[in-house]
Parts: sequence; structure tokens; C-alpha cells
Amino acid sequence: MTRLMKQTGLLLIVLLLVLTVGLVRGQNQLFIRSPYLGLDSNPNSSVAVSWKTAEPFVGVIDYATRNDYETSGEFTTTLNVPAESGSNKHVYHALFTGLVSNTEYAYRVELKDAGGNTVATSALGHFWTAAPALDHFTFAVYGDTRTFPKRHRMVIEAMEKDKPRFIVHTGDLVEFGGVDELWDNNFFWAAAPLIKDAPLLTVLGNHEQNSPQYYAGFILPPGAGQGKKEWWSINYGVVHLVGLDTNALTLPHGFTRMREQIEWLKEDLVKARADGAKFIFVFFHHPVFSSDISYYPGNTGLRTLWHPIFVKYGVNVVFSGHCHQYERLVEDGVNYIVTGGGGAPLGGFVATPLPGSIKRASELHYMRVTIDVDTATIEMIPVAKVEGNNVIPLSQKPADVLVIHGK
Repeated sequence: MTRLMKQTGLLLIVLLLVLTVGLVRGQNQLFIRSPYLGLDSNPNSSVAVSWKTAEPFVGVIDYATRNDYETSGEFTTTLNVPAESGSNKHVYHALFTGLVSNTEYAYRVELKDAGGNTVATSALGHFWTAAPALDHFTFAVYGDTRTFPKRHRMVIEAMEKDKPRFIVHTGDLVEFGGVDELWDNNFFWAAAPLIKDAPLLTVLGNHEQNSPQYYAGFILPPGAGQGKKEWWSINYGVVHLVGLDTNALTLPHGFTRMREQIEWLKEDLVKARADGAKFIFVFFHHPVFSSDISYYPGNTGLRTLWHPIFVKYGVNVVFSGHCHQYERLVEDGVNYIVTGGGGAPLGGFVATPLPGSIKRASELHYMRVTIDVDTATIEMIPVAKVEGNNVIPLSQKPADVLVIHGK
């Protein structure tokens, strides 16, 4: 196949995807992306909110504790976001600051024109703050949502029932990271019902292509690498979360990037244990152990670099995606979970799995993580199976359970 033919084929795929998602979500809304949440450096007292508009508008954010709002029917605080503060794609970010720890809030975003008239109002959203010693909460993990927005929405609707405090995505959010319409009409359309209430953390997949759209679209915890958020970490209660970039070696100055990432990771894990983290969870895209039929036995290069670090510093669980199914493995005391069932075409497994492989399933799914004092319960929640073009809902009862105890 010639290069021209490959490029033509790629353009046709993009066009079909854009047309498909355009049928799912119209373009006649002033909110191109309805408000969605993120976490920055201190989830105990601040939460980020973002949105995207068709043209510049002033954003007016009203918020209050949920108790105050439901008691009085009024918001207690207003934050104005100037129209000119958005990016050239009209993506806006703002921070709720000075919040009370471990408290639920209600909020709403209005768009105003140059004359001060309200032209659009978002749905009411809610979120929780964390607390330094918070040791009872639930969050969700999933990945590889890139292809079918309606399947992705099914997974989101299942996750909504758990009311997670936040969500972590293991990468490959969209099919092509440089196409705005796929972000707007595919990923953000599908995830909208949940990410207005649960802050989203994410890591780079290969399909993001290290695109400007990825870096411009999300508020993420402080870290390092490109934009200071190519890799990141954050404390949420007694849990320390680390997001890494498995694509670093493929990017410009790849060896330097990877060396910097490894040194940063070691320092971060030492500090996390010194600060008393009960659990350490690591998230990245390409699995270092996998029985996937197309990716067996995993990324052995990254395994050589990273697995000894996870063992040495006592990482409890490593979550990855890339392979479009579920697999749980244990290697040298470290639990590895591959969760790539968010909406991409499902894959299969080799006939003889890796020796450390414990459980496998080719289903749309997500992971529910429940922290209860010194115990973390990690459940694989099946959402649907796919037979040909038929998507068949499943019971959403846990299909696999891992229980670990904090240090």
C-alpha cells in the first residue's frame, strides 16, 4: 500500500468518525463541552471546572455547599471568568478555591454575552472535596474509550450508579488526538453525565498522539514533562495516585524524557511513603504484563525499567489500558490490572496466558475501587458483551474482586 493510499484511508476513517459522532451530538449548542471537573494540587480545598464554547463568552460560576444550596435554593459564591481568558479553541478553566474539606458542593455555569445577558446555563453539578486523612470513599478506573461513543456512554451510565469521588482514565480517550470534533462529540459527549460531578484524571495513550488538544483540555495534578502534566501525582486522602507516560520514548528527546520520568517517579514514591500513604496506585497506558493476543507479553522494555521500581517502593496496584479487555495479574507481589473496556473494539487472549495471569474477560467494563480504612477493594464491573454488532448488557455484578491491605 502506497503512502498516499494510507493517508487517504486515514482521512476516510476520520471523516466517518466525525460524521458518526455528529449524529450522536448536534453542533448547535453554545456549550460545545458542558462543564467537566478536574483536580489540581490540593483536592482538600480546590476543584477545577472546565468547559468549551462555540465563541468567547463570559463564564459566571455560582457555587455553594450542597447543604446550603438545598436549604436556601441559592448559591453563596460567584466566580467570573473573562471571555478573553479562554484558549484559541474557546476552552476555559477555572478553580473553586478555599473549599471546606470532605464536603459536597453544588455548582452551575452560565454564559453571558458582551451585554451581560445570560445565553446558556449548564445543568446543576455536584462534587466532593477530599481531606488529608480521608479513608472511606470510592473512585473508578477505566480506559480505551476511543471508538464507539454509545458504548462509552453505557460504561459511564454504569459508573454513575457508584457515585465515585473521581475517575481515572488509562488512555486512548479518542481515536485521533488531533481531531477536535472527536474530543467534543465523542469523548466529552459520552462522559458528560459523570464528569460534571466526578473530577477526571487521565494519562496519555498512543491515540492521543501527544496532541495539543490533550494538554489544553484538562486540568491535571502537578507533575513534570510536557506542560508539567505529562506525568503527575496527587494525594487523595490516604491514597497516593501516580500517572505516567508510556509514550515518552517515542516522543522528541525520548531518552531524556524517560530518564527524567524515572528519576521523578523514584523521588515521588519515596515521598509518598514518607508522608504516610496507605495505598499507592500507578496509572499508565501500555501494560508491562499482558496476555492479549495482539500485545503478548506486554511492553518488556518498560517492564525492565519500571517493574523493579514498583516492587522496591511497594506500589500496591498498577492500572493500564491499551489492550481492549480485562486482565488481572500478579508479579513479584505487585498487582497489575489491564482495564481497556471503555468503548474500543474488544480483543482476545493468547491460548497460554502469562503465569501471573489470574483473571481475564473480553467485555465492556470499569473498575470500582473502594477505600475503607486499611482495606482497598478493587472490583471489575462488567457492563456489556459484544457479539458481532450486538451490544448485550450484563448484570454489573462484580466479575472479579481483589482485596488489598494498606501499609
